[in-house]
Amino acid sequence: MRRAFADLGSWTAFALFALGVWEVASRLYAAPYLLPAPSQIVRALAEDSRLVLYYAGVTTQETVLGFLFGSAIALAAAMLFVWLPRFLEDFLYRIVVTLNSTPFVALASLIVVWFGLEIRSKVIVAGLYTFFAVLYHTHKEFISVDPMREHLMDIYNATWLQRMLLLKLPSALPIIFTSLKGGVMAAVNGAIVGELFGAFEGLGYMILDSRYVGNTVRVFLAAVFCTLIGWVLLGLVTVAERLLLPWHVSLARERS
Repeated sequence: MRRAFADLGSWTAFALFALGVWEVASRLYAAPYLLPAPSQIVRALAEDSRLVLYYAGVTTQETVLGFLFGSAIALAAAMLFVWLPRFLEDFLYRIVVTLNSTPFVALASLIVVWFGLEIRSKVIVAGLYTFFAVLYHTHKEFISVDPMREHLMDIYNATWLQRMLLLKLPSALPIIFTSLKGGVMAAVNGAIVGELFGAFEGLGYMILDSRYVGNTVRVFLAAVFCTLIGWVLLGLVTVAERLLLPWHVSLARERS
């Protein structure tokens, strides 16, 4: 708990420092229509707080659902790849690499066309961003377990499920949480990209609508809320990591 409060304090100090630098830079630049100051953004939030908070809630919902959906599918796919015969694993992995090589902007636009402008399409886009962020490192860690431990499982005649639950998954948890941290930030980007390609609400829609009318302050306001959403969700994943992996060497080093 002390470490959590210390992290919160350090992030708060960083945010205050960044806002201070931003305020000074905006006043020196003296072009508020291009680089609005944080004080202008606060005034804009006060004037239209209900709508902005509603849009932030919509984007948060899309991000959380997409993150949960994408990370669950990625973990299941990584475990499935380990279970499949090698030739089938290589074939499916090539499909994943091919999809990941396709520009996400093109995939997002197609998903919005296929699934409509409702929240479903944004959840899918956010989930797709999360899926690729989580899958690669998780799969890599599953197939990189110490051969001596694998041999021990062979001696015990362990089933695939026992091997996965008792060996591969516990040893991969630190890397999985690292991937989840990247995945939750990617989910925020995915939700915004989905909204940019077609939405009637959300922070991405707010950015697009404000840009068309040249309202730079609202664009920055939406960007700030996107950052806050990412910070909060990243903090929740970090708390879960500390609760589930108190034994890990990186966390032990932080406590020392």
